[in-house]
Amino acid sequence: MIPGESNVDGGERRNVKLLVVDDHSEHFEQIRTFAEMYSSQFTIECKLAQDEREAHQVVEAWHPSVVLVDVHLISDALTLIKEISHKGASVVAVSEARIPELAETTQMYGAVGCLTKSDNPDDVEQLMGYVASIAASSVVSH
Repeated sequence: MIPGESNVDGGERRNVKLLVVDDHSEHFEQIRTFAEMYSSQFTIECKLAQDEREAHQVVEAWHPSVVLVDVHLISDALTLIKEISHKGASVVAVSEARIPELAETTQMYGAVGCLTKSDNPDDVEQLMGYVASIAASSVVSH
């Protein structure tokens, strides 16, 4: 489908810019595959940043509406979450393992959610729905 084309309800499709900050490109490719076929109501455009420096560059130049941050990628992921959320993007912390206190901690730094990574197609599809829902309610400052 082409961005800007009408959805089945006759309205314009909303464009979601999703930045994935992760050094595992396999996970990103799975997200991008699902994003490309996600919905008639949203187009989800994806970019990958594999380190903190690249994440800042993409945020400044591209202004994503949602950012997934792998909290195990960099030593100071919480600071990165805080900096990106202050720029107006909805930030979601992502972890390889389920860590109970991580959700509360990342929310204190500005994250709107905390999820466990999954290769399960059903989980990735649910992630796309979540990304679309939080992007619809966020306003990105430029």
